[in-house]
Amino acid sequence: MGKMGFQGVVSRAIDARGLLDCAALTPLHHPSSELIFNNNANDDNCVLMPWVGFGTYRLGKRQSRTATLEALKSGYRQIDTAFIYGGQTTELEVGKTLQDALQMGVIQSREDVFITTKQWREYHGYDASMKCLELSLERLGVDYVDMWMMHWPGPCFESRDKRQTVSSENAAAEDDPWLHAKEGMGVNEIATLRADTWRAMEDAYRRGKTRSIAVSNFTIKHLETLKETATLWPPAVNQIESHPYYPQNDLIDYCQKEGIVVQAYAALGGQDGTKAKWKALGGKLFESAPVLEASERLHKTPAQILLRWSLQRNCAIVPKTCDPDRMKENSDIFDFELSEEEMKAIANLSEGVGDGEGRLCWRTEKLRMLDIIP
Repeated sequence: MGKMGFQGVVSRAIDARGLLDCAALTPLHHPSSELIFNNNANDDNCVLMPWVGFGTYRLGKRQSRTATLEALKSGYRQIDTAFIYGGQTTELEVGKTLQDALQMGVIQSREDVFITTKQWREYHGYDASMKCLELSLERLGVDYVDMWMMHWPGPCFESRDKRQTVSSENAAAEDDPWLHAKEGMGVNEIATLRADTWRAMEDAYRRGKTRSIAVSNFTIKHLETLKETATLWPPAVNQIESHPYYPQNDLIDYCQKEGIVVQAYAALGGQDGTKAKWKALGGKLFESAPVLEASERLHKTPAQILLRWSLQRNCAIVPKTCDPDRMKENSDIFDFELSEEEMKAIANLSEGVGDGEGRLCWRTEKLRMLDIIP
């Protein structure tokens, strides 16, 4: 399979600068903001990634610039974006923000900021993925990114206009979630395409276009399949939806055993949940009894309790807000610790929630229940 041991978490606990590795996170007593990846078999070649990054999902065009600049002013040093965010406008605004921050002296160099972006599913395959990365680099105005993720394990779909051409005699097939997958991205082809995409990512890493490569929204099955053809393994990160209603315990356990750092998005519940969905789950996470009780005991906000819960599960996080005060609040989570009882009480919020019922993100995606993607 080629060279292995790629990007696993470094085995030492705390280095001379007080930087923690993933295994040393629980209990987290040291106010560190960074974790360490090993970029290859040599422990001397490491990548540092902040535990708390700034997310840019669903920021408007103006907010992508103003909020990201405010986050950098507040001390954030990881910006998480994606090729598709903002209708393909967010990367460009983030790139402008980096230039603004340099000119204003908020950061001293490009190297001060850990930039994550994601390859979009429309560009699955080797050549298409390479094109996607070049477009991302151009928009961001950088020569490399610190982490390049495969955003989604599934296919891209035909446009709505093309979907409407389906003849009436095929109307019964509309329930097939794969019906409108683009040509070459069908149910029997997508795993091979993912392998080709990963091969492009491996080559991008070798060419210095990215300092680490990663995946997002991958299940255990997707990771096991990818491992069969990968020459660089494991992925540095698997960025997944994870919160008390949808904890993904088995996936997190698997990733940590494989040396894959889990980065939780929607750690506060995300933006995609409807009022009916929240009601069915028992109410918003901010308002749940165990979160409020821990908040009162520790004199921290419910958001800080939820983010700390993720950290103590060894998950990095990428919360998003446009409010400068909340930016500071979201990163001020290293000076307290949830008790074992509080951790369990919050975890128990998923009890009685059916398999997959706690999923709040990708609400309109036909293949949102990822196990149906080979």
